[in-house]
Amino acid sequence: MEIDRISNLPWEVLDSILVLLALKQVVQTSILSKSWRHKWTCLSQFVIDDKFIPNPIRNIVARWRFIMKILRQVQAHNSVCAIEKFKLSAYCSPDRSDLDQWIQYIAEKGLNELILKESALFNRCDFRLPCSLFSCPQLHHLELSTCVINPPLESHIGFKSLRTLQLNKVSITSCVLERLIPNCPLLERLTLFYLVHPIFLRIQNPNLKYLEIHSKFEDVCLASSPSLLSVDVSLRWWDDSRYYIKSNLSRVVGHLHAIERLSLHSSFLEFLGCESIPDRLPSHLHHLTVFQLKDLRLDCMAQVMMCLCILRSAPNLEKLFLLISHTYSTPVEEFLETQSQSSNLNLPGLKTVNITAVEGFESNSVLTKFIKDRSPNLEQMTVLLY
Repeated sequence: MEIDRISNLPWEVLDSILVLLALKQVVQTSILSKSWRHKWTCLSQFVIDDKFIPNPIRNIVARWRFIMKILRQVQAHNSVCAIEKFKLSAYCSPDRSDLDQWIQYIAEKGLNELILKESALFNRCDFRLPCSLFSCPQLHHLELSTCVINPPLESHIGFKSLRTLQLNKVSITSCVLERLIPNCPLLERLTLFYLVHPIFLRIQNPNLKYLEIHSKFEDVCLASSPSLLSVDVSLRWWDDSRYYIKSNLSRVVGHLHAIERLSLHSSFLEFLGCESIPDRLPSHLHHLTVFQLKDLRLDCMAQVMMCLCILRSAPNLEKLFLLISHTYSTPVEEFLETQSQSSNLNLPGLKTVNITAVEGFESNSVLTKFIKDRSPNLEQMTVLLY
């Protein structure tokens, strides 16, 4: 009789093999033998996607019932093993009570990573994140979609081990976000996509390194995040005169002393240049090597002036990417002609320029000549039209 070597492997080794398979395949191991019947319920990772649900099940409520049948078996037979990762990305209609109970269960099982993608329930944005999740001491990766984060004022919110946080179409107020971010002392990466409410974006976290935001906002303050290395913002300004502050460009971008990569959208430029635009920032962005501007309007003097201000403040810039959505107006062309005669802008480290522009932009335009004249070590300039 042959020895069953696989079944006799230490559980840690067996688990490391099983998590490489699709969950559907792992659950099917329950038919191998009596000893394997519930072994799958002790997995350290559960990834539930559309491939996990049988094709004949089309109804979104029935799809959730199938998922919940599996999760209840986990709850019934896994009393010891940790659940380090849970990801739900299947299209279904989760019962709020079921999902709330499940999150409370895995919150006590050593959870490291939680990912809740959009589903039929989340599209209504009425699932309230249970406060029990904030008690996960090991949680280091959290992605939430279309839910509500609104804990009681007296409750503590924060994650002492969290390093990555992504919120997509989440309902959260400025006040709650302002309480949450400082209470994640190890947070390195923050991504905010299309939040339900316009927010006052006050990011206070000395450890934060990567920031990406595409959402509506009322105001922005990054002064308390000195470690930021990469910033990508396509914020839509929620126009309100209460937040007009002189020289937003200096106030926001001027504090990014450690920044290495900066990507801005023209909608955010409108906010940065709402009033005065300095010739250069108060202090140089010495570490900035990559600068990208998306949907730059060459018929808007303020946007062109802001672009030049940042370029003057980045003496070590190596790569420049420009996505141009509108071509020149006469005043802007005349302004660039005037600037080309000035010596207060030099880009000695610039090596690569990539310009993607609307039809009508000429490769030997005033802008390209201006950049070439200021970049003695330029190695490549690419101009693509769309």
